[in-house]
Amino acid sequence: MTSGSPRRHRQAGDAAARERPGGNPVHDAVAGPVGAAEGLLVGPSGAEAGDAGDRAAQRPCRVAADQVGEEREDRPAVPGRGRDRGDAVLVRADGPPTRVPLPELRDAAVTERVTALLAALTNSGSLAGKMTLRRTVRDVLAWLWRTAVGPVADALGPAHPGPHRVWWLPTGALGLLPLHAAEEPGRTGALDVMVSSFVPSLRALRDARSRPPATRREALTVVLARTPGQADLPGAAAEASLLDGPTLTGEEDTAGNVLAALGAATWAHFACHAVSDPLSPAAGGLMLHDGTLTLPEIGGLRLTEAELAYLSACSTADHGVRYADEVLHLASAFHLAGFRHVVASLWPLDDTVAAKAAAAFYTALDAAPTADPAASTLRDVTLDLRSRLRNNPELWAPLVHSGP
Repeated sequence: MTSGSPRRHRQAGDAAARERPGGNPVHDAVAGPVGAAEGLLVGPSGAEAGDAGDRAAQRPCRVAADQVGEEREDRPAVPGRGRDRGDAVLVRADGPPTRVPLPELRDAAVTERVTALLAALTNSGSLAGKMTLRRTVRDVLAWLWRTAVGPVADALGPAHPGPHRVWWLPTGALGLLPLHAAEEPGRTGALDVMVSSFVPSLRALRDARSRPPATRREALTVVLARTPGQADLPGAAAEASLLDGPTLTGEEDTAGNVLAALGAATWAHFACHAVSDPLSPAAGGLMLHDGTLTLPEIGGLRLTEAELAYLSACSTADHGVRYADEVLHLASAFHLAGFRHVVASLWPLDDTVAAKAAAAFYTALDAAPTADPAASTLRDVTLDLRSRLRNNPELWAPLVHSGP
């Protein structure tokens, strides 16, 4: 972590409870459980793996074609794992799904990495804790590349003339891990060969792609440099001027005011703390001046022109282990509310890095009402962070895009 820079805070259950359009063309793919062709689908294994895998290798293709669309470039992928082994299914509209065996992606191995990562995040306050977190993230990224992402990249083939476009649909606790940033130190990794997004379901991807893009850009910025009972976020103040439009700060940042303002906004930026509860994800949300704006309150909105939500808050993509398959996290809540694109974080963000990443993201996007370059832009931002903070993967790996 950058010295002296607070993290955007996550509150959660105790550690025991947690154990459990750039310049080049892109090749599109989607990933999901038990088999995937430019995309990843990972699912059940063991004694029932044969039949389950065969069924998955047939059904996801038809589902993807029906739900995502018939365009050649649509290829969803959903990652998962089984007790004895995992499989990836690359789902594409221009051909049958392809199963990619992932023999080392086992339940026990996924649980071990998730447990280690959550424990390291919980205990990262001291210098020794920061070093442990750094080492843990590096180990997790390397393990993900060897066991899941690398085999999928091999199945996709060479990334020419531009990176593959992949939508990850992870299942279970695998969704707590940074598939999009997988790499072995010093070698080509996911960021080098893929533009990655995460989707809560193929239906959500279909809906986001079928909705007309926004025709107007009405921005809302919510900034809490000081939140009652939490550490100050001096970097958040710099984010207040990133977007033109209304800005709610300090005592204005009540749940009622924010919900009302979201009704008129098509772009929304939140620079604040977040709270998550791995055992009860619905209790999580954004921490505002008068309390928490919860997942049900956000997901209950029906915003017909919402385009982009940037959640520069901690752990906004992290969903609880108990409900991992239900994808009940804050990023999904904003999708349910109507936002086509969501940028979020898998774990607490360093305050300084969060502010710099957000500024770089908006600088790279043009002033158009649509945010369709969001995924490739976030990849470019992350690649730049990685080049400058190569030995600090805990600082450059957590930001993720969700959407079309």
